[in-house]
Amino acid sequence: MQPTFSLRAAALALLFAAAAPALATDVTWTGTVTVDAAKAGWGRLARLPDGRWLAVTTRYPGGDTTTLQLSVSSDKARTWAPLSRVAEPKRKLDNGELFVLPDGRVLLAMRSLIDGVSYRLNVYASDDQGAHWRFLSTITRNENPAGREDRGVWEPVFTRLDDGTLSVVYADETRADETPSFNQVVSQQLSSDGGGTWSPAVTIASQPGGGKLRPGMPVMARRPDGGFLMVLETCGEDPQCPVSYKTSPDGRTWPEGLGTPMADQRCGPHVMTTRSGTMFVTSCFNEVSASEDGGDTWTTVKPPAWPLGFRHSWPAVVEFGPNEIGVVNVVDGSVQIRFGAYGQGANQR
Repeated sequence: MQPTFSLRAAALALLFAAAAPALATDVTWTGTVTVDAAKAGWGRLARLPDGRWLAVTTRYPGGDTTTLQLSVSSDKARTWAPLSRVAEPKRKLDNGELFVLPDGRVLLAMRSLIDGVSYRLNVYASDDQGAHWRFLSTITRNENPAGREDRGVWEPVFTRLDDGTLSVVYADETRADETPSFNQVVSQQLSSDGGGTWSPAVTIASQPGGGKLRPGMPVMARRPDGGFLMVLETCGEDPQCPVSYKTSPDGRTWPEGLGTPMADQRCGPHVMTTRSGTMFVTSCFNEVSASEDGGDTWTTVKPPAWPLGFRHSWPAVVEFGPNEIGVVNVVDGSVQIRFGAYGQGANQR
């Protein structure tokens, strides 16, 4: 009788496994591709109106200039070719951020600096899907840092709000000389004309009362049931810069303080929401967290896409198709993507 019982138990186990819902934390990591191998860093992606993928990476040729390289893929991000380049003479460009407007115009934001002399967040625009770029606007600047290298503005990230307003959030050191002093804050500015002009800066995350803590590297994403979620790091006490998150009903109004701590995430966080409603977060801790309830609770995905441990690799999560994500990361001086099937897609592998 024992063999019959074992067969029935196995059949029931298979039946229940097939009926069990697929979870976002069920991720099967698949192939890896290289976007840019030429001493590259900081990769960010956007899907173009014609279905191709556009990537921005930072190039470090040496000297007083760093540039942004634009690359394109026409096969679902599996192979990449150089497309264009953005440079500003004698200035260091980095933290490239891509955003496609509803009319098809592509925006490219960046930080542009001369160490201790000039700090800017600039925006360029392309009307031919990244082949050519023209300067559009400066979001904010500090042209009088008095030789200080800790009075800059950094890491701009775009989000489109529900009414069509374009939001940008960024790390901001320009309040450090105020009373009370804020070593660094997260600032937000808004544009109603597609990035041509910007509202005055508003602080949306700071150490209560001021102090040495450094909230920064913010990224926003729309929550599946409405409202927005922002992740940020806070440096100043822990060298690995713990990550927290805050929520807003409209992407403009944010609670005071530094937000709710997030487990298994440290430094340089990135968040995104898939079309199916799953939210994913990653960071320089090189773990991936998933939420299926709009960010109220988070579960760490095992194994991670990149088992690197803590490293300043500046990863980002991207949705490439139904039940397929990828984690963009800087690995050994190149920008790479590791793809993963999640939920039902993982079960079908």
